[in-house]
Amino acid sequence: MCPRVVALTGSPGTGKSTLAETLKQHGVKIVRVEDIAKEVDALSIESEANIIETSKLSQWSWSGDEICIIDGHLSHYCPIDAVIILRCAPNVLRQRLEQRGGYSSKKIESNVEWELIAGTWSDLVNLHPQINVLEIDTTNESIDVECVLRFLSSGHNSESVQDAIHHAQDWISTEDVAESI
Repeated sequence: MCPRVVALTGSPGTGKSTLAETLKQHGVKIVRVEDIAKEVDALSIESEANIIETSKLSQWSWSGDEICIIDGHLSHYCPIDAVIILRCAPNVLRQRLEQRGGYSSKKIESNVEWELIAGTWSDLVNLHPQINVLEIDTTNESIDVECVLRFLSSGHNSESVQDAIHHAQDWISTEDVAESI
């Protein structure tokens, strides 16, 4: 059985929306986490920023009969069957976020630190330890879309979060990356 709902998650700037757009061009149904948050009354705006009450995302359910990708760095708070987590070296992530408009230095620091400590992996271990996961390093910006499509069509052949975390990307132990931030 292939996964019905797959979270596409990772720190801001890792390439989630870019990958989602590519997958959409391959006929995959994409739903933005912000749209789900609106649907379950979990979205508010504070100081011109979208705030999502993650505890409410668990109320959402997918009623479609095709695979659905939830695009967003909080997508793993939704009920999901599998997850794709995008990662990026913190020093490169910092550069990407600095080039974006609307990111304060505090917000950039927060996101770089979250990536450095593998915060999304921590969430996944607590929320979905048994689901299948595909981790992709986007530091060099290339994503093997065929690999992602294979994961979507046969996700049961991959490792669970609790097993895969043992060989997940560890930026802290990567001396040149950790020292550069």
